[in-house]
Amino acid sequence: LKADALKMGAHSFGTTKIKPYHIYSYKGRGDRYGEKLVDELPYAIAFTIEMDYDAMQQAPKAPVVLESSLQYLNAANIAINLAQTICKWGFNARAHIDGNYNVVCPLVAKDAGLGEIGRMGILMTPKLGPRVRIAVVTTDLELPVRNIKDDLSVIDFCEQCNICSAKCPSHAIPHEERKMIDGVERWQIDQEKCFTMWCKAGTDCGICMKQCPYSHPNTTSHQWMRWAIKNSHLFRIAALWMEKKIYQ
Repeated sequence: LKADALKMGAHSFGTTKIKPYHIYSYKGRGDRYGEKLVDELPYAIAFTIEMDYDAMQQAPKAPVVLESSLQYLNAANIAINLAQTICKWGFNARAHIDGNYNVVCPLVAKDAGLGEIGRMGILMTPKLGPRVRIAVVTTDLELPVRNIKDDLSVIDFCEQCNICSAKCPSHAIPHEERKMIDGVERWQIDQEKCFTMWCKAGTDCGICMKQCPYSHPNTTSHQWMRWAIKNSHLFRIAALWMEKKIYQ
């Protein structure tokens, strides 16, 4: 399954067990709008798709909508193919894709080891930062599950950085430290302000993705920078200073 996903264009791939906080409380679209969601298949595959760096540098202009839609489509194609493969093996499977989610994809992806949830409230991957789209396949096929430790270097960097918050035109991303929300210490964006910006711009905005230091291309120099950021608190401070001098 992993080989198939990567061959079809996935950037990263992981598996986990479904937990209650992965599942949306209610269905948000279509004929089942408002229907309470309780149960889901017990295992999940999560994978990411890269969003093109040059397209995202145009944020919040029209190329962002084109790139976002294209990668949602590519993610859906992979998820549906994986689900069909699992069903052919005699198990149940469901693809969770744009417009048809029962699960919160970033939380599933985090628990599958694909990244951390950063200040902007979305998945921060090790090599592409938030510049990804995510899809999930849930199934009753028993999948291998690893014990994933939190990457505290990402949280530490986000706590110091604040670039996404400062650059957000709708002021939807918080400046302050993480808070306890529903029993979890995290940042909470203002969804209404964020979506209002989308409506005004007529696009998926994407300024936070564009500005995030983790979103730089996965070149050799940036790979070295990411390794140093992950392994040194002092270098995270230095890297943030360099980011603001060179890129901002």
